[in-house]
Amino acid sequence: MTIAVVVPARNEAATLPTTLQSLRDQCRPAEHVLVVDGGSIDGTTDIARRFGADVRVVPGWGRGGQIAAGVADCDADVVLAAHADMLFHPTALEAVDRYLSMHPSCPGGCLGHRFNRQNGTFFRAIEWWDRRRALRGHSYGDQAQFFRRAALAHEGGFPDLPLMEDVELARRLRRLGRPAYLDVPVTVSARRYERLGWARVIWTNWRLRRAYARSGPDGCWKLFRQYYRAIGTD
Repeated sequence: MTIAVVVPARNEAATLPTTLQSLRDQCRPAEHVLVVDGGSIDGTTDIARRFGADVRVVPGWGRGGQIAAGVADCDADVVLAAHADMLFHPTALEAVDRYLSMHPSCPGGCLGHRFNRQNGTFFRAIEWWDRRRALRGHSYGDQAQFFRRAALAHEGGFPDLPLMEDVELARRLRRLGRPAYLDVPVTVSARRYERLGWARVIWTNWRLRRAYARSGPDGCWKLFRQYYRAIGTD
């Protein structure tokens, strides 16, 4: 079984080195690491190449579109979609390989996550809640989702959406079988909560999920514009 890791990035020079180093330090390394850049101006692509990753530039907003472009460039059996601020446990890819080898009907799943803050009841509560959802197959992108590329092709492949691509991916995996929750959590940055405030992030996320549940993929561009307007990003 071969594994590819696709990392969408845009101006992630500060965080990407840690992510790529943790992928290099895997007990079972990936056969292919691909950074899909959304038009960085801070040297992100140079850093990616320095760490031995392949680079593809896909200008414009939308992490889902970046990941979809990366998946199209991969021929690995399994693809893991990483974020540019993730720190992987050394056994993460080994756990993916072992679980999928032992469960050939499993279409994919996620590793789980924890925030890079040791103290804080709020962050522990989010981790606990997201873990409960992922155990039922409702994983999120910051939990390091992975999937069998050939199996997902039967459900339309990776969702090329500007927003909520992780929610739609989890939905497609559930239609294919029972997704796995491996509980080998990646460490992710709490920067978004710290920059915008926890109440604003939770409210925005809840509104987007409710809107997506009503409109589905067809309404994604409208949700995308609303989201970036809500967080004050051009």
